[in-house]
Amino acid sequence: MRLEPDVYLIASGQLGFDLSDPYDSHVYLFDAGDQYLMFDAGTGRGIEQMLSICRQEGLDMARPGHLFITHAHADHAGGAAYVRERAGLTVYASAATARILTVADAEATCLPAAQAAGVYPADYVLRACAVERTLSDGDVVHIGPWRVESIETPGHSHDHMCYLVSNAYKRYLISGDALFYGGRIILQHTYDCSVPGQIASLQHLTRYDFDALLPGHLSISLQRGRRHLEDACAVIAKLGCPASIL
Repeated sequence: MRLEPDVYLIASGQLGFDLSDPYDSHVYLFDAGDQYLMFDAGTGRGIEQMLSICRQEGLDMARPGHLFITHAHADHAGGAAYVRERAGLTVYASAATARILTVADAEATCLPAAQAAGVYPADYVLRACAVERTLSDGDVVHIGPWRVESIETPGHSHDHMCYLVSNAYKRYLISGDALFYGGRIILQHTYDCSVPGQIASLQHLTRYDFDALLPGHLSISLQRGRRHLEDACAVIAKLGCPASIL
């Protein structure tokens, strides 16, 4: 699904647009001409649908690709091994995410607890995936016309990272599960979810300017995206906690 010139949504589950597997997060693709950039990878269960969407949009996945992971939860990172296997690409993530993915540490992603709660199918298995490059807060990667800056945003999970993706015309915040439309967040009963951490990360994001908000689920904001961060911070300024989407 083409969002804007050179920006596509190629997967999305039941907390989104039902493009692919119900458990998938949003997966974004930025066209860089002779290369492409992907942000998150879904669960892997919808890999065929994802590749079919790319073919329908005329996107050549045989080109060199670059996959940036926001965090290791299965709906965002579980598909990394599948995409890497089918398309071939370089994987980028935080050091904490890389430690989880390279050994498929399901416990560290809270996958068994999520399966017991019915969030994921009981037969879902997290596959290991190599991470070629680890990123820290403020690291910058240039790929074709795109500049990607990593922003450490722990809170939803201890390893969470957002990405500010920009070209000469526009700035997009890939917010993963750190920030959603309407200034909302995700609060859940898992060991790696921290309300103070989430609030500190939202405040950290105020250092950045962006035009579009591309979150991991639900609605997308292609214009005036920063207003959603401002809405969240207005609640925080009154000693409140932004509303959770769950």
